[in-house]
Amino acid sequence: MNKILRGAVPAALCVLAALFASACASADTISVAVANSTCSAMQKMGKLFEQRSGAHINYQCKSSGLLAKGLKGGAIGADIYVSASKEWMDFMVSAGLVGSEQVISPWGNELVVATAKDSPLALSAWAELATPRVTTILIGDPSTAPFGRYAKEAMQHTGIWEAAKSKIITKKHITLLADTLAVADGSTVGIMFSSNTTPSHRILFKVDETWHTPIRYYAAPLKSAADRAIVAELLRFMQSKEAQAIFEMEGFRVYASE
Repeated sequence: MNKILRGAVPAALCVLAALFASACASADTISVAVANSTCSAMQKMGKLFEQRSGAHINYQCKSSGLLAKGLKGGAIGADIYVSASKEWMDFMVSAGLVGSEQVISPWGNELVVATAKDSPLALSAWAELATPRVTTILIGDPSTAPFGRYAKEAMQHTGIWEAAKSKIITKKHITLLADTLAVADGSTVGIMFSSNTTPSHRILFKVDETWHTPIRYYAAPLKSAADRAIVAELLRFMQSKEAQAIFEMEGFRVYASE
């Protein structure tokens, strides 16, 4: 019996140790639902945070609308939500998933009209999008992707939406649009965030900011995770000078804490 007990005690201790380690690992893991346009910058910033804190960050990168709908419907879970528009953060607040007092807005962006790097297309005016020289216009899905909503707002504001909408092809998220545009023909353009252009693109011109809603990013903890110290620590780090420097280097506009 003593031999059995002597063998059982260490085994039980090992099981308890494993369970404790698992619980600790879970406590130091943060799940972040991130607007696709900021995913790369978030991961670079997150790597620095992980080194400093010892925590681990899991990323879910999709369009702001798809993430918000998934969180509301329970299809996905997260500790922090990052949106590329106020509209979808307001949706989260209205759904009771986020407290309005905990929303921060540390970054912004700008829209550009771009084409593939080797495209011979030369445009200098927004109205030229409605001319035969442009056969395809790639934008985000306005119903779920904020960069698509901003593009549609600009086209409606300037009166070219009706003339150009037959040329429009929508993409679910900005990474997909960027990849498609990089290999598109010479008469295709994309309306996208400047931070998501790559060496495979050529920017033709910027979109006038007065034609659309101001482009700001919004982040907040889910109410279910708002009391976790590590979540609050990450949100504070997102507003730090080090994080701001990373986002600025990635092409975002940065704003002081409000």
